[in-house]
Amino acid sequence: MLTIRTDKTTYRPHETVLITLLLQNEGAEAREYHFATAQRFDVTAEREGQTLWQWSHDRLFAQMLSTLIIQPGDSRMFKAEWKQTDFNGRQVARGPIKLCGWIVGTEERAETQIELVGRNEPVV
Repeated sequence: MLTIRTDKTTYRPHETVLITLLLQNEGAEAREYHFATAQRFDVTAEREGQTLWQWSHDRLFAQMLSTLIIQPGDSRMFKAEWKQTDFNGRQVARGPIKLCGWIVGTEERAETQIELVGRNEPVV
């Protein structure tokens, strides 16, 4: 099971959004994940169906076959940071944002929502 969470639910302009993906094996048998590159996960920030940012954008990943094995009851954590900017480096406007995370090459997906607020609005 994959879950996604952030360190807060609301952010002021220019605050870094800390994103954590937690991949847990709640089953009775080991789970194997196979990868064709060094990339294990990805995250997007979306608004109204439009992708504003993607963690893997402009990153290079080594071409290498590998396997991740998670034993029953174990988990793996993956972390990403988003600086609230779009693909062109511009500050994203305030409002709701859907964060979507997934394990590359699998159906393991999770999402959560955050709110970008103005400078003087309360932060939770």
